[in-house]
Amino acid sequence: MAKINKYQKIILFSGFILFLIINLFPPWVAWLNPPGYTESVNIGYGLLLSPPQSKFGYESYVSINYLRLLIQWVLLLVIIITGMLLAGRKTENRNEPRSVINEQ
Repeated sequence: MAKINKYQKIILFSGFILFLIINLFPPWVAWLNPPGYTESVNIGYGLLLSPPQSKFGYESYVSINYLRLLIQWVLLLVIIITGMLLAGRKTENRNEPRSVINEQ
């Protein structure tokens, strides 16, 4: 297992902080239940411990939009992995000796 450098540590720590923020303020959806059908309406982001209230009356309820939250997790993971790989590659290339091209 390769040792991680300081840039990778910064990327990993930043990704962890962003993961916490994403989970602390998840996306919310209001489910409307009028007679005959069910409809969902995105109502934005809100604090996990204090979900936003539905503006659509008593025939609706609010829940976390898990699909959107999952997409955010996957995108954050892709960004973190890409950043870690690029930061690791950059320092590996710096330690290699440089070749000098002689012009003839």
